[in-house]
Amino acid sequence: MVTLTISVKAHARKRTELFSTFQLIIDKARLAKGCLSCHLFHDIDNEYLINIEETWERRSYLAEHFRSDIFSALLGAVKLLGETHEIRINGGSQTEGLEAVQTARLRKNMRKLMQRQAYGYLAGKLHQRDGK
Repeated sequence: MVTLTISVKAHARKRTELFSTFQLIIDKARLAKGCLSCHLFHDIDNEYLINIEETWERRSYLAEHFRSDIFSALLGAVKLLGETHEIRINGGSQTEGLEAVQTARLRKNMRKLMQRQAYGYLAGKLHQRDGK
C-alpha cells in the first residue's frame, strides 16, 4: 500500500472554490484502478490549508494516477487557486515527495514526445516512398 498526502495552501478568498474543486477531482480519482481511498479535509490549525490523502494498492497505480488527466486537473487547480505546501508519498519504509511526481509525469511527456518523433519519422519515410 502507498499513501499520497498533498497539502495545499489556498489563496485568500479561494478556499471554498479550491475545496469544491478538490471534491470533484477526488470523486473521480476514487474510481481509478488501484485506488483504495481518497479523503479531503481542512487543517484544524490553519483554515487555508487543505489536505488530500489517497491510498493506493500499489506504487504502479499511483504512478498511473500521476500521469492521468485527473491529476493534471488537480495540479491546475493548485496553480490557479493556491500553492503546494507539501507532497508526501509513504510506501512502506521510504518517504518521497514532489520529485517522485515530477519523475512520473516526465515519463509520460517523454513517451508522448517519442511517439510524435516516431510518427514524424514514419510520415517522412512514407512521403519519400510515395514521392519517388
